[in-house]
Amino acid sequence: MSLKVSVHDGKKCEKILKIELPQNEIQKEFDEFYSSVAPKARIPGFRPGKAPRHVLVMHYKDEARETVLKHLISGSYKQALQEKSLEPLGYPEIKDVNFKEDKLSYEAKIEIRPKIKLSRVSGLSAKKQKSEVKAEEVAEALERLRQSFAQYKVVEDRPAQLGDFIIADYVCLVEGKEVEKRNDDWFELKEEEFLKGFSAQLVGAKPGEEKDVQIQLPEKTGRPEIAGKSAAFKIKIKEVKTKVLPALDDSLAKEAGEFQTLVELKQQVEKDLLASKEHDAEVQFEKFLLEELLKHNKMDLPAGLVSRRLEHLLHDAQENAKKRGGSDEEFKKAEPELRPKFEAEAARQIHLAFLLDEIANQEKITVTEEDFKKRFERIAHEVRQPLENVERYYAQHEEAKEALQDQIRNEKAIDFIKKNAKVA
Repeated sequence: MSLKVSVHDGKKCEKILKIELPQNEIQKEFDEFYSSVAPKARIPGFRPGKAPRHVLVMHYKDEARETVLKHLISGSYKQALQEKSLEPLGYPEIKDVNFKEDKLSYEAKIEIRPKIKLSRVSGLSAKKQKSEVKAEEVAEALERLRQSFAQYKVVEDRPAQLGDFIIADYVCLVEGKEVEKRNDDWFELKEEEFLKGFSAQLVGAKPGEEKDVQIQLPEKTGRPEIAGKSAAFKIKIKEVKTKVLPALDDSLAKEAGEFQTLVELKQQVEKDLLASKEHDAEVQFEKFLLEELLKHNKMDLPAGLVSRRLEHLLHDAQENAKKRGGSDEEFKKAEPELRPKFEAEAARQIHLAFLLDEIANQEKITVTEEDFKKRFERIAHEVRQPLENVERYYAQHEEAKEALQDQIRNEKAIDFIKKNAKVA
């Protein structure tokens, strides 16, 4: 295909291609269209494949124009990119289309990879938290473990008191309308609670009794239509239970795992806490290093790419808000306030992605089959699936494997940065 192509700079990271096609290319595409449609054309008065060209034009003119234009733009755009050695980020914006029988011209605006000049990668420095485990932290972890082995025993010789658990059926009414109904629900009677004053009205209750509890609902709830309003709970008490905790001794250690003594359990708890703290410290160290990397290596960012990332982040935030009980309307109201924060994060992610890719290119970082094998084994363990299932999935989904390859490559680039960094 013979083309006339010129390239001009647009905004940052933008190129504008002006593309022209001559009459012979247009005519050739029309000829191909009518040749393909002629054998199957159903036109009154003519057998299939026998209608002359001018009759076909009368019946298929609009379809021919639309199809030809689509094919010409698609083919010429790809050829223009090859001729000018351009690699666009995403789809082009096609505009100023001028299509006649003897000429086609249009503009294609594309975004391209920014020019990246790495100024500082090695020798970055960041603080790294020293990891140590205090005795009280071990004690707190053991207490949480002890709580997880608690038993709940029925109380028969006294009424309910603070610290007990009540099992009950209830109906909640707001302004006389039922807003919630549950059976066999558990209530812990405690002084500090979300529904203030709820537990106090159930102290002294006994199984078989019916209780009316009146409270003021909090201003902030997952249901704005009832927030801050008075609520009446009609509660039927079924059981009262008390929590019984096991002794912190060798018996608990044996029940908690393959330990013979409480000393062994404590040692393992301390070891796990230290490993967790070291992991958190490493994550923070990496985060601070990447912020240093961004600060020392500025670049222009493709606005369209940042915008698409922003919309992706906002969509994820909206879906997460809905999972927590929010509504689309609430999110839309909050979006103008949220958008600047998410826009900054979108720009940060795009900036970092380009830097890591450039570092990987310069340092000739690659992803080997052994890297894939190790990652597949890790994924199989995490999702509790046979290794062959994971391998088969990525063999059948090329895009997913390419995304995984990029992820592993980025991780290797980050490891390079960390190995060449200093702890401040």
